[in-house]
Amino acid sequence: MDCELLLSSEAERCVEDQMVWYEADEAGGGAELADRWLDLLETALDTQRQHSERYRFAPENGRWLPGISIRQMRFKPWKTPSAWRILYVIDEGAARVTVLQIRHEKRPLLPEAGR
Repeated sequence: MDCELLLSSEAERCVEDQMVWYEADEAGGGAELADRWLDLLETALDTQRQHSERYRFAPENGRWLPGISIRQMRFKPWKTPSAWRILYVIDEGAARVTVLQIRHEKRPLLPEAGR
């Protein structure tokens, strides 16, 4: 299903924070690495937008925002074992995918709602 893609303000903040982190690491690639990461993320998000139902449910599904199905796409731009988790919801009626958050998979899962 080809959908419209929206990023929540939290997802946008996650992207901005990651860009700042890469840009600050001049020895590790700096702004050039940040731009590469962003280009690869945009490509991954485009794939997700076109094939949103292909990806599994997130571990938070059913615990965080009960009643809303949360899926995740692993985004792995580098040849390292770790990746980022792109957490999103699908609104089939509106043909829209909303990215809730983009977080490195080494970070803890999102807390349960109400905690």
